[in-house]
Amino acid sequence: MPKEKEEGGAVAPQSPTGPGAHTPAPAALPPAPRRGAKARGAAGQSGAQTLLRQARDMRGSDLVRAALLFEQAAAAARRAGEVDLLADALNGLAGLEHAHGDSQGAIVHLEEALTLRERQGDPGGAAVALGNLGAVYLDLGHFNRALEHLLRADTLCADAAPARAASVAANLSRVYEALQMPDDALTHSARALALAREAGHPVGEGIVAVNRADLLRRQGHLAEVEALLQRALTLSEGSGTLAASALRGLGRLRQDEGRLPEALSAFREALRLAGEEGDLDELLSARLGVADVLLDLERHGEALALLNAAGEEAQGGERARVAAQVLALRARAAEGMGDLPGALTEMRQAHAAEVRVLQSEAERRTRELLARGELQQARARLEREQARYEAEREAKEKLAREQAARLEELERLALYDALTGLPNRLLLAERARTALEGAALRGHSVALGVLDLDKFKAVNDTHGHHVGDLLLVEVARRVEQALGPGDTVARTGGDEFVFLIGDAGEAGLPDFARRALQTFHEPFFLDGVELNMRPSLGFARYPEDAADLPGLLERADHAMYRAKARGSGFELSVGNTEIAPVTLEAALHGAVRAGELHLVYQPLEDAVGRWAGAEALLRWRSPVYGNVTPDQFMPLAERSGLSLPLGDWTLSRACQDLARLPGLSVAVNVSARQLLDPDLPARVRRAADRAGIECSRLLLEVREEVVARTPERAREALTALAEVGVRLTLDDFGGGYANFAELARLPLHGVKLARALLPGAEASPRAEALLEAVVHLARALDLQVIAKGVETEAQREHLRRLGISRMQGFLVSSPVEPGALRHRPVG
Repeated sequence: MPKEKEEGGAVAPQSPTGPGAHTPAPAALPPAPRRGAKARGAAGQSGAQTLLRQARDMRGSDLVRAALLFEQAAAAARRAGEVDLLADALNGLAGLEHAHGDSQGAIVHLEEALTLRERQGDPGGAAVALGNLGAVYLDLGHFNRALEHLLRADTLCADAAPARAASVAANLSRVYEALQMPDDALTHSARALALAREAGHPVGEGIVAVNRADLLRRQGHLAEVEALLQRALTLSEGSGTLAASALRGLGRLRQDEGRLPEALSAFREALRLAGEEGDLDELLSARLGVADVLLDLERHGEALALLNAAGEEAQGGERARVAAQVLALRARAAEGMGDLPGALTEMRQAHAAEVRVLQSEAERRTRELLARGELQQARARLEREQARYEAEREAKEKLAREQAARLEELERLALYDALTGLPNRLLLAERARTALEGAALRGHSVALGVLDLDKFKAVNDTHGHHVGDLLLVEVARRVEQALGPGDTVARTGGDEFVFLIGDAGEAGLPDFARRALQTFHEPFFLDGVELNMRPSLGFARYPEDAADLPGLLERADHAMYRAKARGSGFELSVGNTEIAPVTLEAALHGAVRAGELHLVYQPLEDAVGRWAGAEALLRWRSPVYGNVTPDQFMPLAERSGLSLPLGDWTLSRACQDLARLPGLSVAVNVSARQLLDPDLPARVRRAADRAGIECSRLLLEVREEVVARTPERAREALTALAEVGVRLTLDDFGGGYANFAELARLPLHGVKLARALLPGAEASPRAEALLEAVVHLARALDLQVIAKGVETEAQREHLRRLGISRMQGFLVSSPVEPGALRHRPVG
C-alpha cells in the first residue's frame, strides 16, 4: 500500500516485491514549502493548526489517533474558514485512508483539497493534490487516470521546488513503465534523479536512484546500474531501509550477470539491514532474493528454510502476491530436491494463490469503477481501461496455460516412468489401493502379476544400455496390448513390469498370461540388433493369496521366480510360504497329538460395551512351517476327513475353557462335515458334561452356505442339536446363499451378518438399504442379530442406530488368550 508522508508532498506507493520484480520507492521525497503559505507564529496558532500539528506528530506512533486528529483539524478549519489548513488536513487524512485500503475515501478528500487550491489560485497547492491523486490512481492500477493527474501536476510544478517536482517525475516514470512506454519512463526517471539531487535531499535522491537502476536493469541498460546503486548506498547513511533496497538491486544485478556468490552476499546484507529496521516488506523481499539465488546455486535445503519463514511472515494482510511467490519458489526447491509430488503440490498452490490475487485485483478495480460511476461518465476512458485489462488478462491466461503445462509435466514426472511412459510404483500403489477397496466392497478378486525379462542383464552387457532402454520401451508397448479395460501395467524398476488385473477370476488368469507371453513371440529389432526375448510371469490374487499390495507383490514375485526356475513361462501363487498341499496335510495329521493346536477367543460386546461372549478360533503353530492360517489347513482337513477329529478337539477344549469363565458363553464353528455327522449331538453333550457346564452356554455357528447346500439334512441336524440345549447361529447371514423362506423352519437363535454387509466409509444408499432389509428380516424371524468384522467407530455407531447391540471385531478386541477373558471390561 502507499505510504503517506507529509500532507504537502506526493504520496509514493510502496509494496513488497519478490525476485525479479520492480521495487517502488520506499519513501516519498519531503515536501517543499508551498508558495503563498502563511507564516504563523506559535502564539498565533488556531485550534485547527494545533490539531493538525498533533496529527502530524501522531503519524509515526498511532495511526488511528492520527486519522481522528486529521478529521478534527479538517472540521475545525472548515468552521473557521481556514482554507489552507483545511486542504492540508484533507491531504493528511487521505494519505492515512489510502494506506489502510480506503482508496475511495482518499480520492474524495484529495479532490476536495484540489478544488480548494484551485479556487484559491494556489498552483503549488493544486500540484500537491494532483500529485497525490495521481499516486493513488497509480497504486490502484488506473494508469490513464494517474497519467492525467500527474501531467497536470507536472505542469504546475514547473516553478515549484525541486523536491515536489522530483516526486511527480518519479511517479510519471512508473506510469509510463506500466503503460509499456520504456523511453518515456527512462526520460522522467532521469529528470526525477536530477531534481532530487538539486533538492539536496540524500535519502530522496537514493530512492530515485534505486528505482531508476531497477528500471534500467530490467530494460537491459546495465552500464549505469551499478553506479546508481553504489550512489544510493553512499546516500543511505542513517536509512537502513534505503540501504537494503539498494543492496537488493545489486543482488539482482549480480544474479543477472551470473555472479551468484556476490549476489547472495548482497541479498544477505539486505536481509540483515531489513531485519534491523523491522521493515517486514523489505525483509520479505530480501528473503526471497536470498532464496532465489540459493536455488540457482542448488542449495535447496537452505532455500527451503528461508522460504518457510517467508511463507509464515507473508500470511494475511496485503501480501497475498508474496505468498504466491513463496509457493512458486518452494516448488522449485522441492523439484530440485527430487520431491516431485511435493513440487507438484506447491506449484498447484502457487497457481491457485496467483489466481486468487488476480481475482481480488479484478474485483477491487470493478468496485472502484462502479463507485466512481466511470462506466457512464467516461466510456472512452473505460474502453481504454478495458483494452488494457484485456491485454493483462490475456497475458495472465498465457501464464496460467504455461503453469498448467508445467503442472502436467510435474505430474507426469511424479507418476509415470520417464523411459517407457508407463505408470510408476507410486501410481501403481494408488490404483492398487482403489482396486483392493472396490474388490473388498463387491466381493471380487484382483490379480497382480510380476513380469521379468530373462537374461536382460546380458542384453545390457553385450549391446549396451542404449539397446536395453530401447528394448524396455518396446516391451512396454507390446504388453499394453494384452491389457483389458481397467487393467494397468506399470514399470517398477529395471526390467520388472507389474500387472494389475481387476475382477480377475482364477480361470481367466492363464488366458491373460498367454496373451502377455504371445507378445514376445516376434523378435525385437532395435537399432540394427535382433533380439529374441522370453519373460517369466508370476501371479497372486486378492484375497486368496494376500490382503494388501506388499503381500501380493511378494507372492507374485515368488511365483515369477518359480516360473523362471521351471521355464514354464508363468506360474500362479500357491499360498503363503508356498507349502505344497500334500506336505501340509501330512503335518496336520500329527498336529493334534503334538499339541501344536490351540484356541484363541475373539470377544463379543453387548449393548453397554461388556464382553458377553467370545468366538473360539483355532490356531496352528507348526515348529516347521510357523503359524499356519486356518484358510490354509481347514480346506485340507475338510477334504481329508481330519475336520471331525479337529472339530472334536476344538469342542472339548472350548468347553474346558468355558468352565473357567463364569458368566460368558462361547461360540464354536461347525464345519459342513461335522454338521452332517449324526453323532454330533452326542459329542456335544459329552464334551459339556466332561467340562461340567450347561449346554446352553455353548453356541454353535454354521455358515449360511453350508445350510444352503443341503437344506433338508441341515434342518434335521440343527433340530437335533437344538434338542441338546445348545444355541444355534447362522454365520455369514445375508451372503446370498440361503433361501429366506427356509429360514423360518430352522431352529436358529441368532444370525451373524456377512462382512460384506457392514457399512463402509463411502457406503451407498443402496448398500445401506440392503443392510437394513437383512436386519429387519432377521428380527421378523425373532433372531438375535450379531455384527462381525466391526473395525471403525463409524461402523459401530451406524449399527447401533439400526438397533444392533451385539458386535465383534478388532474395534471391540483382537483375538485373546483364554485367561484374558477373565479380565474383560464390565461396562
